Amino acid sequence: MYTLSIAYDGKRIASWDFADALSAVHEFDKCVDAGDSKEYATYNLSEPNGKMHTKNFYRNGKVTQK
Repeated sequence: MYTLSIAYDGKRIASWDFADALSAVHEFDKCVDAGDSKEYATYNLSEPNGKMHTKNFYRNGKVTQK
């Protein structure tokens, strides 16, 4: 099971589960801005093997990805 979760300013606001990698990655790729956050948005995509991919978008324009 793949899980995509979204947090605004450190507060989790939503998460979705996906059975396949292609659907999960497709939705993760749609995460491209700070959304409705005040300071930053964090998007996490976790894989069944425990690996996690993270994107952070800040209001000042800074973007980090792990």
